[in-house]
Amino acid sequence: MDTAEISPTEETPRLLFSRQSAAKALDISVRMIDYAIASRMLETRRLNSRILISSDSLKKFAASDQFVPKAPSQSQECA
Repeated sequence: MDTAEISPTEETPRLLFSRQSAAKALDISVRMIDYAIASRMLETRRLNSRILISSDSLKKFAASDQFVPKAPSQSQECA
């Protein structure tokens, strides 16, 4: 058996997640995922029109205690 082959019982780890899959994996809503993306708390990749989130980004997000704002922060000062 070639070492490069994967046996039927082994599962290939996921590298990228859709917004829906990421929400399910983190047990939060898709809307909360959208807020985290807008606030740049989750890194995304684009594949054509799809927004995908890396497993590393999900792990970092899950490992940290964060407040996810419901709107992206506006860094505009009043003059």
